[in-house]
Amino acid sequence: MKYLFTINLIIFCLLDTYSQDKKDFKISGGFSAGGELYDVSGIPERRSPYSYNVNGYVVFSYKDFSLPVSASYRDAQFSYDYTFNRFGITPTYKWIKLHLGWSNLNFSPYTYSGRPFYGIGIELTPGIFYFGAMAGKIRNPLAIRDTLVYGASLIPSYDRKLRGIKVGLRKAKNKLELMAVKIEDDPESFEYPDNYTQTYGYQVLTPKENICIGLNGAITLFKRLDIYANTGVSAFTADRNDSLLITYGSEVPSFIKGIFQANTSSRITLAGDGGANFRFKGHKIGFKYRRVDPFYATLATNYFQNDLEQYTFILGTQFWKRKVRLDGQLGIEHNNLTKLRTNTTDRIIGNLNANINFSEKLQTSLQYSNFQTESVNEILQLNDTLRFVSSSNNYGLYTNYLIKKDSRQLTFNLFINYNTVRDQSEFEQIGDVNIFSAGLAHGYTFEENDLSLFPSINYNQYNYRGISQVRYGGGIKINKKFFDKRLSLSLGTNLFTNKYDGLNDGWSSNFALNTVFKVGRKSSLALNNTFRIQNSTVNRSFREVRSVLRYNHRF
Repeated sequence: MKYLFTINLIIFCLLDTYSQDKKDFKISGGFSAGGELYDVSGIPERRSPYSYNVNGYVVFSYKDFSLPVSASYRDAQFSYDYTFNRFGITPTYKWIKLHLGWSNLNFSPYTYSGRPFYGIGIELTPGIFYFGAMAGKIRNPLAIRDTLVYGASLIPSYDRKLRGIKVGLRKAKNKLELMAVKIEDDPESFEYPDNYTQTYGYQVLTPKENICIGLNGAITLFKRLDIYANTGVSAFTADRNDSLLITYGSEVPSFIKGIFQANTSSRITLAGDGGANFRFKGHKIGFKYRRVDPFYATLATNYFQNDLEQYTFILGTQFWKRKVRLDGQLGIEHNNLTKLRTNTTDRIIGNLNANINFSEKLQTSLQYSNFQTESVNEILQLNDTLRFVSSSNNYGLYTNYLIKKDSRQLTFNLFINYNTVRDQSEFEQIGDVNIFSAGLAHGYTFEENDLSLFPSINYNQYNYRGISQVRYGGGIKINKKFFDKRLSLSLGTNLFTNKYDGLNDGWSSNFALNTVFKVGRKSSLALNNTFRIQNSTVNRSFREVRSVLRYNHRF
């Protein structure tokens, strides 16, 4: 109700202004509403059986003033049983911008990186000066990882508060920014329910606290040399209820103690990167250094890899009359920076992208990359040996060929991809994995008939701990427009044969029927239906149906 009252108040004030000066007043926006039906048999439900959602945005503008208003609501999301709604207003006048309700700011990857927050924020950009601040809450959903045992439901948790400030100077590619963010869980906002263990398992939740300070800088010299650096310091407390406090010492200023009270679950870690790029005549060379301390974390960013040090050389060039473009990175990486792990991994890292334009009809792309992934269960209190660490090598070939004559068009798309994943955990957890996939897709377009055909064939092979799983088959998709292009119909189906360790493992199939009808010049009604069936002797056999009806209107 409070959202509706706020919207009505804003509309009333703006309409009063509109009556006074219609010429400079503009309104634009859009609205959508939809519902979904879902049914499955043979496996647990992966979505809610019935759900609906409503989304809308309106932008009021008057001369140098603009007022975007957005709102959304959905009653369910996948198998997680909770409602989801957001409302946000972002009034802007010249170099002043306010954030009310749900919004987001972006400080840096090591402090606060664009996670939506609910509260109030402000951004001031007069000339080269920048000032940003925010205060509110961020979502703290903790999902049970072991869905086979407990199912995919959300664990109730603590309210998570967010406050942050950022100041800086910006001009073109040059900048100098200082920021500070504090995130803390409210210890009084959560109590274990009586049936907690029976419902959620033996998960121990603790209120956390985090303070991050970051410094970013960049400068361009001689119009060709770019130098940059991004740093972050994170003071992280895993359990605010820990009563064993750490004595700072008399040399620490007293105000520090009031901002961050450390205990035995606290740690202070560093992270950062920096480098330089030199550009000349379509070419680029550069160098980048990155270091992230073990256990570096911030509650205001999505998870990223820590415990690493990287030295990377960067190269970008083009030749053959700009028909060939090469972009790549090559470097070395190692972990175990504090020598606390039982093993250290030293590896060559890099990626290479080669784009070749043989002609206007034929283009080919070659790609290679290797990278490392590290994941930690954020709910359970795990020791270092239970971390999952893997390195991956990826090879890809992508080719496109286009033939166009009059109103007809023929396309060929070929892709070949090979991926290897190596388990580098101290105690092997998943083993090594090899994945090979290839496919060929055609496209036939007949513009005079508003008809398109897209047949395709695919092959996938998955090797894991000596066991091979193979999936191959094909499908076709047909698009057709009727009634002077007001009605668009899309029909697609595919059929795949499955093999498990050399033996037949049944088949799987997908069927989709999508319809879009233009109700008016700015409105449309869409109905999407998907049907999936899997018949397996090794894995579970199941049938899954999903239907989504959606109305869209813009103005």
